[in-house]
Amino acid sequence: MTALIQIEHVSKFYQMGGETIRALDDISLNIAHGEFVAIMGPSGSGKSTLMNIIGCLDVSDEGVYTLDGKQIHAMRDTQLAEIRNQKIGFVFQSFNLLPRLSAYENVELPLIYRGLTRKQREPLVLQALEAVDLLDRRKHMPSELSGGQQQRVAIARTLAGDPAIILADEPTGALDSKTGIEIMDIFTRLNDQGRTIILITHDHAVAQQANRIVRFRDGRLVH
Repeated sequence: MTALIQIEHVSKFYQMGGETIRALDDISLNIAHGEFVAIMGPSGSGKSTLMNIIGCLDVSDEGVYTLDGKQIHAMRDTQLAEIRNQKIGFVFQSFNLLPRLSAYENVELPLIYRGLTRKQREPLVLQALEAVDLLDRRKHMPSELSGGQQQRVAIARTLAGDPAIILADEPTGALDSKTGIEIMDIFTRLNDQGRTIILITHDHAVAQQANRIVRFRDGRLVH
């Protein structure tokens, strides 16, 4: 497998009360096409900061980040937004569904922002909902769905955009263990289909389902 993500000597600083905090301290990490990587570490260890940089939501203060052959760290905001739109999908612990939209409409919304016509959107939305076994719940509102079903809608929303990379930040954190296993089964299946999965978790059982575990402490890579 060739490297999809190359992070070389990346550091990120924040100013707090006149003190410089190193959120990331000289991180080097490669992630190959089709890998399933779990990122673990205590709160404040830098894992979410790294996820934001990988997802083009933020840029490093030092070092080089190369994504699929393109140097990301030097890009403008508009270029970063284009990369996010084309290559990266996000799944969060809190689902981030719009309560007044149905499951179908929540999945459809990013495609509307992309400028796709209704005829272009419909098969993508239906295919994404089918991939997470929620086609029969497509007209339901988020309040009518369980937590696990809401997370599956969030995953379908990401899948509809056909991202090469899925970044999942504690995707099972708000779910019971049985439902968490069901969600992880979906991620495993997506990885088997060739998608690169990068997942933040505090749960060792969840992390064990990845191909590789990366551990952080105090802004540094420790394993």
